[in-house]
Amino acid sequence: MSKKYTDDINAITSEIEKRGDNQYNLWELYYQRGYLFFLNNEDDKAKADYKKAESLGLDVTELPYYSFSNSNSKRREFLLPEKILVFLILLMVLVAIGIQILSFVYNIKAAV
Repeated sequence: MSKKYTDDINAITSEIEKRGDNQYNLWELYYQRGYLFFLNNEDDKAKADYKKAESLGLDVTELPYYSFSNSNSKRREFLLPEKILVFLILLMVLVAIGIQILSFVYNIKAAV
């Protein structure tokens, strides 16, 4: 565990304990601490804090929400087939533009 993250995690934990469970916007502290756990590679603790933040009012459509914390999350990484498809579409667009440029240059030479 990183010393920097440990100090920050302890500070947030202390603030959570001071506020108690019924405090308005308490989800923000759980969200922040969950992110620090995530950065510290403590995924189980991060997941627990994200779920707690969600139960306290975290709007998962407004803030980054990590897909490992909720199996129903709409946020996810592109899968390899999607990356390949995007690459192929981009390649097709570039080839089409190249053909248009070559056609234009050929028509200019033919006209001269």
